[in-house]
Amino acid sequence: MTGAPRTGRAIGPELESVAALTGGGRTGSGYLLSPRLVLSAAHVVDGADNMSVSTVRGGTEVCRVVWRRHDLVCDAALLLAPRDLVPPDVAHRLGPVHWARLADASPIGDCQAMGFPRIARASGGRLDIEHIECALRPGAGLVRGRYVLDVKDVSPEPAGQGSPWGGMSGAALFARGRMLGVIVSMPENFSSRRLEAVRSATLLDDASFTAAVAEHSGAPPFVTELSVAAAERKPLVLAGVLHMMRRDLAATIRSHWAEAAGQFFAEEGRAEEQSEGLRHLLAWLRQFDDPVSDDIEGLRVLIDRRLLNSGVTADLKLLHLLAWLDPEGDPVWRGSAVTLESLTDACLVGRMDDSGPTRELYDDLCLGGLLDALAGFTVLRRLEGLQQAWDQAWASSLNLVRQAPGVPDDAQEWAEHEARGMLLTALLPHPGAGERLRLARERVMPPSDGVLAWYDWLRLHSGGAGSPVEWLVRTDLAAFAMRYAELAAQQVAKERMDRRTTEALQKAHLGRVRQWQAYEAGRRAPAARLGAVVRAVVWVGLWGAVVTAAVWLVWGWAEPGIARSVSWQCVWLTVAGIAGRVPAALRLGVAYQPPLSGFRRRARARVVRSGLLRTVARGIWTSLLRAGVTVGAIAFQGALVHDSTVVALLFFGLALCGVFLAGLGGARSGAVFRDWDEEYQERLRDYRSRQGGVPEDVLRKVKSASPRDRAEAYRAATEQFTGLDLGRTDGRRSDRHG
Repeated sequence: MTGAPRTGRAIGPELESVAALTGGGRTGSGYLLSPRLVLSAAHVVDGADNMSVSTVRGGTEVCRVVWRRHDLVCDAALLLAPRDLVPPDVAHRLGPVHWARLADASPIGDCQAMGFPRIARASGGRLDIEHIECALRPGAGLVRGRYVLDVKDVSPEPAGQGSPWGGMSGAALFARGRMLGVIVSMPENFSSRRLEAVRSATLLDDASFTAAVAEHSGAPPFVTELSVAAAERKPLVLAGVLHMMRRDLAATIRSHWAEAAGQFFAEEGRAEEQSEGLRHLLAWLRQFDDPVSDDIEGLRVLIDRRLLNSGVTADLKLLHLLAWLDPEGDPVWRGSAVTLESLTDACLVGRMDDSGPTRELYDDLCLGGLLDALAGFTVLRRLEGLQQAWDQAWASSLNLVRQAPGVPDDAQEWAEHEARGMLLTALLPHPGAGERLRLARERVMPPSDGVLAWYDWLRLHSGGAGSPVEWLVRTDLAAFAMRYAELAAQQVAKERMDRRTTEALQKAHLGRVRQWQAYEAGRRAPAARLGAVVRAVVWVGLWGAVVTAAVWLVWGWAEPGIARSVSWQCVWLTVAGIAGRVPAALRLGVAYQPPLSGFRRRARARVVRSGLLRTVARGIWTSLLRAGVTVGAIAFQGALVHDSTVVALLFFGLALCGVFLAGLGGARSGAVFRDWDEEYQERLRDYRSRQGGVPEDVLRKVKSASPRDRAEAYRAATEQFTGLDLGRTDGRRSDRHG
């Protein structure tokens, strides 16, 4: 059995399903079992293969007979139209016919039928409908196997020859919304207030009839038993309370949600048997089978598609049950009231939470089925069809995001999960949802065109203004775009700063190269080299004069001859020193600076490094040591001259060679002479270290624990990157040595 009368259908025949049959000079009535299948009386077609069939809201079609049976008990036929006999909107409203068998012989006083009898014809012979009420007496006509009907409030008089009910044959007989048979004749020996009908059981017991109905309507007849005597309903116990009425049970479910879910659906998933609580619930529900007052179609759908469906969760089953029990009441989900406002909160706030009631409601919405169940309540009727629209919008948004070039991974992941809430908010029929969407869009300032290619593409392909996908692009995805636009701007600024820094370093490097080249050119100039030679001659000659004076102080007062001999040796030693110094002076040029040239600078550097007292003490000690060595050497050489000329000459020759080689070697000797080019060597090391970036000494000072060293490193780095020393071309530093 399939199909059932739809919710709210009439208790009698539906006007749009009533049909008129004409052809071969005969007229009859019929009833649509489907938009194309018509039930009528067999004697109306009377051997014909085709008849013209017309409906009130449709047109006229020539229908062919696909089944017929005409004997003493049965007089019925089925006709099939080549296309629907009613418009699509009418066909959509019509529900499947609900057949019934009588369960007892009690009279039924509220039967109805509609047809086109001769007595109802208008002027000119035009057909018109007659709607009659009659009483069914099941005990009458048992021998003939027909139902006997007594028409109420109508007593037609024959007009000429024939029955006044001619043309009524084929009309469907209904009682309490269920089809009981087909009117076929007016019995003899009675007035025109009595009619006869083929019993529904006669048709339903004919396998060829049910097969023809199933073949041409798409479903076999849906049949239930009809009993006039109403059975006493049994109560259902929930939470210790007996329930007789639907609304009473609904109230208990709202206040005891978890207990109801546990009692009715605790053993969900056991397809081979039902839990005791579910069996009691189904038995209690099946008592509501009065088509006059109960929603039979909704009950069948509830039981077959919801409560007995293993793919539906226990909570969702309970929600469907609640919607059927009390559709006018408040929607409740897991014990909490559900409104359009709470759905909006779940979509906008709950999706952001890690847990909580709004998050749970949002997760349940994403699982599917909840919106359709909530649409069963009158206050949420506008949610009907919203689940399908939401699924389509989500599929469209996913397809759009996946097609967009260069969408970041986190934005794509958001679109696949939490963004669903924004789409549903855009679809909710609630003014508050639209207002909150507008506020969300105002809080986000999307990037301008041309900043992010992927966002420009999404905005271009998001659909019309106001569509769910367009709202998603303007809110959630706009927030991602704004963040990535800021990151892009920061990256551009960093690249700009790096470029400016690189350019500054290159400029500083070129400036240092030019400065060094200028310094080198000045240092090696002929005049600079001549000055260096003069400084070397003066400095070495000064030392020669001092040593010669020391010779006369030591020997002149006692041995003038020895003093003269040693003095000449000092002169030759001075000449040897000058000869050894001249190559170094020519090589160094300006950089050759004897001690007197930079005495202040050297002294201050020593004071900075070692302190004033230590520097003074070291200077006195060095001077006394050198004076002692000089006096000792003079005394020793004079003694040799006095005692042995040969040995004295030998020592003089060795000293002469040593002084020459020492003067030639300069700082490499480390004893007699120095190049006095420390500043040049330091400058050269500094220049070479700067070619690769920050000088090594600056890097060492950066890592130093001394605040003074770190301050000097900062000052040197400032000089390095800003080029503060580029203006100096005189060979001196602006801040290294004061």
